[in-house]
Amino acid sequence: MLGVLKKTYRCVCTIEERFISFTLCAITVLIFVSAIGRFVGRPINWAVDISLLLFAWGAFLGADVGIRKNRVINVDFLTSRLPLKTQKTIAVAWSVIIILFLAVLIAYGIPLCISNFKRQFQNITLSYSFVTASLPVSAFLMIISTGIRLHLQITDFPSTLRGGGRDVA
Repeated sequence: MLGVLKKTYRCVCTIEERFISFTLCAITVLIFVSAIGRFVGRPINWAVDISLLLFAWGAFLGADVGIRKNRVINVDFLTSRLPLKTQKTIAVAWSVIIILFLAVLIAYGIPLCISNFKRQFQNITLSYSFVTASLPVSAFLMIISTGIRLHLQITDFPSTLRGGGRDVA
């Protein structure tokens, strides 16, 4: 059963990373084409709305990839001088705080998503909930990534330090 979960999680991570790459490329193309269209007098108004949608999903999902690959900003010039046991305690405490914060984002993100259901983009007939859904969905994925990181911090702490930051997938 655990093997199936790991394989499924790796598949989700791969899809997530490919989607983020797609969003970055699509945003770049859409904004470029929109600028060219405005220049020649034929603006593509919906391109900005689609770019906004893709940006929200790409940014939040990108945060999950950053957590998973241990590539988030880390100010450890003080904690790196502390004993390993103290470093572990601080790391575990921060991971728990992050998980709690992400749970709050989910708790407030779902009602936000529901309340934006009737709101529409300016130039396309698409619910703004598709943008706001990026927050709770990504926060849920970040809880999984942080939970895996927390498990590693508890069981194999030195491997989770900045120098030995391994991918949790």
